[in-house]
Amino acid sequence: MKHTIRIQLEYKFDVIRDIEIPSEKSLKCLHYAIISSLKLDKNEIASFYLTNEELEILQEIPLFRIDDKDESIIDMSEIKIESVLQKPNSQLIYVYDFLKMWRFLISYTKKTEDKSKHIKVINSIGNMPKEAPEINFESDTEIDSFKSIEDDIHEEFNDSEY
Repeated sequence: MKHTIRIQLEYKFDVIRDIEIPSEKSLKCLHYAIISSLKLDKNEIASFYLTNEELEILQEIPLFRIDDKDESIIDMSEIKIESVLQKPNSQLIYVYDFLKMWRFLISYTKKTEDKSKHIKVINSIGNMPKEAPEINFESDTEIDSFKSIEDDIHEEFNDSEY
């Protein structure tokens, strides 16, 4: 059996790869299939993230363990694709190169009866951009509120004996 998996870059232009991969292969094999299909550097680290239906991150699955003594961490080589992508429309988040933060949506689209052990790209749309998208972090705190905190600190320490 094979899984057909869609890899979609989080970017303003479409960068998509559809890959057929044997269901019993590890997430590490999927990782290498992704970087090969997108012509990415094999020396960068990456992680998959289990998500819920709203794509909230539940658990990280790193490429390798940093601490071999911590058995609570399971790396990519220990998890089969079929165990985390169990039904069509199951999704993971994949982050490649933690300095640039390339983020991809990984979607399980269908299962095929193909029994071959070969991994192949069956669809390719777009090319990887040269620059990673800028990450925008939103905050609930407005800049004006920092001014009032600064004023409070200034008042407190100017009135003290220090």
